[in-house]
Amino acid sequence: MKLLRSVAAVVLSYIVVYGIVFCSDPVLTHFFPTQYVAGRVPPLFLLWISTAIFAVATFFGGWLCTLIAPSKPGIHLFVLFLIGELIGLGFTWKMWGTWPHWYSLTWLIVWPVFLWIGGNLKR
Repeated sequence: MKLLRSVAAVVLSYIVVYGIVFCSDPVLTHFFPTQYVAGRVPPLFLLWISTAIFAVATFFGGWLCTLIAPSKPGIHLFVLFLIGELIGLGFTWKMWGTWPHWYSLTWLIVWPVFLWIGGNLKR
């Protein structure tokens, strides 16, 4: 049961972060219909809004991971960090020619920082 809860802490936390970011796209599209369009790079201010949403979601994901973890929350947080960074590196590589480089690199930096902050909130 402890192993299941450990896996759930990491997987559920990642799903929550991804879900928040994924659900923010239709909201941004609703409020900025001519600027937030699929297939086009949004304007700079929308990229920063999207990054802020990602930071808040990551903060919440870090907090949730350490809350659910049955023991050693730091190890669970580190596993979540590794999974997110690997997936983030994959997306960065895939989008390197189409999105601004700073955007992907910023998300790769925001992920560990806000995970750590959110994860340390419980302590």
